[in-house]
Amino acid sequence: RAMQRARSDIAGVFVHATAVRNLIERDALTELGFPARTILTIAFALVIACAACMLAPSGALIAWFALTAIYAAVAVSAFVHAVALPLTEPALAGLAALAIMTGYRFVLADRDERFLRKSFAFYLAPEVIETMVTSGKMPALGGEMRNVTMFFSDLSGFSSIAETMTPGELVTLMNEYLSAMTDIIESHGGYVDKYIGDSIVAMFGAPADDPAHARNAVRAALKCHTRLAELNAGNPAFAGHGLSHRIGLNSGEAVVGNIGSRRRFNYTVMSDTVNVASRLEGANKYYGTAIMASETTMVQAGDAFAWRELDAIRVQGRGEAIKVFEPLADKGAESADQAKVAAAYAEGLACWRARDFAKASDAFGRVAEIDPASARFADRARALIADPPPSDWTPVHTLEGK
Repeated sequence: RAMQRARSDIAGVFVHATAVRNLIERDALTELGFPARTILTIAFALVIACAACMLAPSGALIAWFALTAIYAAVAVSAFVHAVALPLTEPALAGLAALAIMTGYRFVLADRDERFLRKSFAFYLAPEVIETMVTSGKMPALGGEMRNVTMFFSDLSGFSSIAETMTPGELVTLMNEYLSAMTDIIESHGGYVDKYIGDSIVAMFGAPADDPAHARNAVRAALKCHTRLAELNAGNPAFAGHGLSHRIGLNSGEAVVGNIGSRRRFNYTVMSDTVNVASRLEGANKYYGTAIMASETTMVQAGDAFAWRELDAIRVQGRGEAIKVFEPLADKGAESADQAKVAAAYAEGLACWRARDFAKASDAFGRVAEIDPASARFADRARALIADPPPSDWTPVHTLEGK
């Protein structure tokens, strides 16, 4: 046992020789005293605590690993130069500071921020909340010009349906409908500005910047239309009601921001772009369509969808005529009936604009049984055959109402 212990220990003569050599060459190893070690440990812990205050928990943990590695490298370099720095104490103190500050932030310091995010998530877009939290400032009146796509939807004939329902049934139905539509709008990057009864007002392109806002708005509108058909077919709250809705889309410049009075305001949008989108939603009833978009939206959406031009219309409150279009489906995904209707409708519309109302009536009549818009144009064409318009007639439909 004595021999095994001797082999594992350093012989005293080597210890003495090393001490004598260090004294002669004056390169003895220097170890920090207790006060210096304490100061170094506290300083390291303070740096980690500051990192934990400024960074997310995962970021603070990465910072601890990085700083510990850097400190270890410095300690090794110092040891080569005969200075022994403490390794364990600073690392453990830093880890303790990280745990304490993370716990403090979660329990106390971040409590108000979590409450703000959770509460206002029901009223504001996440981007608006993030701006409030980051800036630490209260929202103020003001806005900016943004290119956006406005989305207006409204249930058709809902007032008469609501009269036959109890308040409980009505609330259940509306909550189901609005929740389903809102989920689709928000999943495509839209922001629901407000609910007006059974109507939804939403915008794409603000508050979060979205270069593809027109494309996302059109895709959301198509998804909403499909989803309503699914609800009518499979949701008990919709059974027997056969709900249908109208959607209007328009893109353009708008003032977006906090708008209202000094005591109460909303994050909302204002401009003629908004008004036109609202008019297009109502214009669907003149054509029997579910979705109507302006030419601006159609152009900005690119070639991602199959479209048909519906008409040139003049909406209330706007003297200039605008061309309006109906999105049919994603490009290449339109059905055979949709392709057939679009071809016949385009032929009829061209004849209509050329004042050849007999050919227009024939073209529209070929698909009138499966397309309400064609049926209505066929009726209009037959009326003009019987009573030809004056020479200054223009193929623009002036809408009399909203």
